[in-house]
Amino acid sequence: MLPTTQPPQRYGGPELVTVPAGGWSYRPAGTWRQDGRPVDPPLQRLSAATPLAIMRHQVSRGDYAACVADGACLPAEPGVPDEPQTGVSWHDATAYAAWLSEETGATWRLPTDAEWQRAAAERFTDDALGTKALTDRWLTRYARESEAGIDPVLRPRGGWGENTKGVADLAGNVWEWTEDCVVTGTIGPDGQPSGRDEFCGARIVEGPHRAVVIDFVRDARAGGCASGVPPEYLGFRLVRED
Repeated sequence: MLPTTQPPQRYGGPELVTVPAGGWSYRPAGTWRQDGRPVDPPLQRLSAATPLAIMRHQVSRGDYAACVADGACLPAEPGVPDEPQTGVSWHDATAYAAWLSEETGATWRLPTDAEWQRAAAERFTDDALGTKALTDRWLTRYARESEAGIDPVLRPRGGWGENTKGVADLAGNVWEWTEDCVVTGTIGPDGQPSGRDEFCGARIVEGPHRAVVIDFVRDARAGGCASGVPPEYLGFRLVRED
């Protein structure tokens, strides 16, 4: 058997947090209906037999600039190198993941929404709205998100502190792209999901509240957010597959 060759590595990669194997609470994103009525999807209990390796910090402007310098990423918002990279689309984030995989010899990708909730732990904001008519649900969501009072000023990485897992800045004002497509689903008589359709032209982003953003949008405040209050900034962090 011929020996396997590894791509050249320039550096070992970013600092990681290892979330232990175990269970966590998960509420699916998307628009769900039961008997034609809008409802919240059920809160589920998921379990993973393996740890999750996720970046402690969001990708910084300095990190992203190295990808731009190599010609693998499109230029994005400039600023202080230690600030989170903002003004990036889902496509920008996946391009960076491909570049980092090539640079380090490991496989990097965006987290799924379930993985993000797993890593966020107590910092995840459950967006359940209860049994309300569709218009009331929109108004309730908008009011809840408007009252959050997010500070619009960017901070250096680590400026928003860490959660109990050691993951930084989950409570900050930079929302993070995930791999998940927007979902329209149905809930069966037993209260469990019974069917779903995906539209992958828009993706789930996670932060102080969950949102749906069109995948090529870099600034959701200017448009491209499906509902509710748009994210203040769009950034990302990656998970590493071992």
